[in-house]
Amino acid sequence: METSYPSNSIAISQLKKAVEVRFGHVPATPSDFGELSIVILKTTGERLSPDTLSRIWGYKKGYSSVRQSTVRALEQYAKANEESDFIHTTAIHADECQKGARVRIAWLPNRVCVLSYTGDYRWRVEESINSKLKAGNTFYCRTIAQGEELIVDHVETENGIYEGFRIGNKNGLTMVEKL
Repeated sequence: METSYPSNSIAISQLKKAVEVRFGHVPATPSDFGELSIVILKTTGERLSPDTLSRIWGYKKGYSSVRQSTVRALEQYAKANEESDFIHTTAIHADECQKGARVRIAWLPNRVCVLSYTGDYRWRVEESINSKLKAGNTFYCRTIAQGEELIVDHVETENGIYEGFRIGNKNGLTMVEKL
């Protein structure tokens, strides 16, 4: 199954702004989306329909997520074949972390946690602001990605163990930062 990103996430907003800069203006009409579709095809060889683009920019309603393949095509266009850093650098993969690595995450409304990696896909909450997760809680998670909700398994708290804890389920994580 292909990964998708919430269309209202910060990462998608940043990506849209980069596309707008390269395109020269904010697409706002059907002809703008048609032109952008053609320019993306000529630049990248990737085909994105004007309808898809109009939904991403909110001209048409009913698009709550953006497919990863669409994100990659937009990134490729925005960066003109340079190495992209929009979605990809905002994801942290546990299998690439060293024990003791620290990460700060945030989500709405005004929730922040600092996590440390303890190995074997396990994270420990070091600091917590406005969250049900508390310092000392641990959980399992393979990937932490900005713009996506975080689903963690086997959350150990002083009150017991919980499975399938969801973080940022409405808007995704608003910040993922290595410390």
